[in-house]
Amino acid sequence: MLRRIADPLNPAWRPRHPDMKKILALLALGPLFGLGLFAATADAELPPLQNGDIVFQNTTNAAQQAIMLASGTEYTHMGIVEIDKKGRAQVIEAVGPVRVVPLDKWIGNGSGGRVTVKRVRDLDEGDAKQALERARYYLGRPYDHYFYEMRDQIYCSELVYAAFKEGPDIDVGTVERMGDLNIRTPAARKLIQQRWKSHPLCKAQGARTFDACYELILEQTVVTPASIARDPKLELVYSNFGFGAE
Repeated sequence: MLRRIADPLNPAWRPRHPDMKKILALLALGPLFGLGLFAATADAELPPLQNGDIVFQNTTNAAQQAIMLASGTEYTHMGIVEIDKKGRAQVIEAVGPVRVVPLDKWIGNGSGGRVTVKRVRDLDEGDAKQALERARYYLGRPYDHYFYEMRDQIYCSELVYAAFKEGPDIDVGTVERMGDLNIRTPAARKLIQQRWKSHPLCKAQGARTFDACYELILEQTVVTPASIARDPKLELVYSNFGFGAE
């Protein structure tokens, strides 16, 4: 005896479970409304933000995925929040040139609409404004693909670190030796191999081989999104990343 195949498009088919019609309706409408509802909910859940709040996200380019593997966190990109004159949140970030983008656009540029917001404990408005003024000093500065210490180019976590250190003289995050991170992964090593000949440190030191350059890079210092996120001076304001992101 042949069983009738469950086909909700066939008018002769009737679901046996009393709630099956509701389930099918939700599945059918999911592609139309599911992502929109999720995005709206995620946006609505954000509490009021303040000047100087620090935002973290996950992005998918190769360089930032290497950062994720090296530092052991899901956070690969970050920026600093500024509230404009109309009360709208925007983010100063180092990606390409340092720029200012609306918060909702910044979140949309990440993976899955996920964002974590942290705040320096007891940060007053004066210190926040100093940090933002210093972050704005770097507007237009090219992105530093080599994570080098010189600030003629700058990377995302370096921008946040510099904004607080050079502005209100607050240390956020930790300056770490590159060799103390997990940069011996295939992804990180491949990235270094692609770029070592143009690395400013290796050029300055006259490194003629990849191995010689690699040894210099191991001694290079860096500030990662992970070290800033884990700084006990920061308190959690909001996150939809879930457990274990850091």
